[in-house]
Amino acid sequence: MYASDITTRNRAETLYINSVLKKDEFNSGISIRIDRQKGGSDYEYLKNVEFGNIINVTYGTYFPVKIIYGANPTVLVAYNMSRINFTGIFDSGSSGLTYDGGPVIDDGFVQIPTGGRDFYFFGTNYGATNNIYWFSNNALTFGPFAPPYRASISKNTLPAILIGQYDRLCSALYYSTYISQQGFSVITLLVYFSNYYTDTTNLDKGKYQIRLIRELNGDRRQWVEVTVISEVASPGYSNNPAVTYPSGAVDSDGAAIDTTKNSPYDITDGTTFKNVAGTTFSTVSPQAGTSFLYQSDSTGTYWNFTENAYVPV
Repeated sequence: MYASDITTRNRAETLYINSVLKKDEFNSGISIRIDRQKGGSDYEYLKNVEFGNIINVTYGTYFPVKIIYGANPTVLVAYNMSRINFTGIFDSGSSGLTYDGGPVIDDGFVQIPTGGRDFYFFGTNYGATNNIYWFSNNALTFGPFAPPYRASISKNTLPAILIGQYDRLCSALYYSTYISQQGFSVITLLVYFSNYYTDTTNLDKGKYQIRLIRELNGDRRQWVEVTVISEVASPGYSNNPAVTYPSGAVDSDGAAIDTTKNSPYDITDGTTFKNVAGTTFSTVSPQAGTSFLYQSDSTGTYWNFTENAYVPV
């Protein structure tokens, strides 16, 4: 037995870190065995930590993480997640369409159950106030709703992360939340969608897994990770002259597509497009079986875009 609770706690944290690193080495193929503590007070303390009998013990311990290039090999399935009920949510034009027993949403905003977890966007903690939404035209939006019937987000519509932004239908939205063993808050969305103009029969043609990830210690970085399960024909609205749209270069409410929008996979702070993705995916949708990242600092102010990468948490 160690002389103080602090020493015991520090020892348990060290064991916990070693356990996580050993598991990571084993899963990645670096090691072919996992060494484990077999007994004693350290083992008993660590067991209590892992099973949740002692909480918030390891959150002060920093687990450095590096992004991995390639596609996230882990995709959640709908039956392990909670489905958001669209009944009563504003719908501008898909009335009568249903998917798996529920209504389909067009030009609507669906509140994401964040559980009050921190997630910042340009200095404001929208996660803590449950003020993050999925826009049915494929964008994460922050704060008050945009005008109804708006299909294409402009630089000054509202703060948003565009994820293939276009006139879409959202047929289903599933979510789950967890704290990873490395000390990261993760909100996972499973989005089913289709193109409003070109496909109102195959309503789940597009499927994206989207994870909002935040470090609970260290630099408290943030990521929005997108894994493409299946893709649709149109990448979305941009100013690229090589792309034409069934509606013409206007939204469904007649507003012109913003000429400063280089990519339908981009970020706006509510005033200016940051063009973090350049022209990536401006002419062709991302391929099924790929992942990409938006990464920020702790306040969600400085963002960059990385194609073909994911966060291993």
